Amino acid sequence: MESDIFEQFPDRETFDKYWNEHYIPVVYEEVKEAFEDFVTAAAGHIYLSDYEEENCISKADFKENLSQEAQFTFQDGLTEIFYDKNPELYETAFAIYEEAQMTGNGKGDVAQIFHETFEKLYEEFLDRLFDEKLSE
Repeated sequence: MESDIFEQFPDRETFDKYWNEHYIPVVYEEVKEAFEDFVTAAAGHIYLSDYEEENCISKADFKENLSQEAQFTFQDGLTEIFYDKNPELYETAFAIYEEAQMTGNGKGDVAQIFHETFEKLYEEFLDRLFDEKLSE
């Protein structure tokens, strides 16, 4: 038996409409301090060691060479702000994802806009971090 979550959001279009009506945008200034504090605390050592040793840190590929700790820290910082501003959306999208995983019903893309938005913000915010703090 399928969960009530898919009765409420049977398809991607329904969830997208819900998203567009309720989403409160997250902006870089809300994560900036946490991101920059981490970079400062790590004394700028936020990259994979072999990448950092080569001393060729460029904007074009720095995101692919972040250490696992840096990736987790930045993602967690964004998640915290995102959740603070959009708790109901976050929990609903997560419930859809979990239910799709448990039931294997193929409806994992219903909340795709959540994942797309999060990834877009993450990429944008890392670019801003690089421009404002790491390219110094």
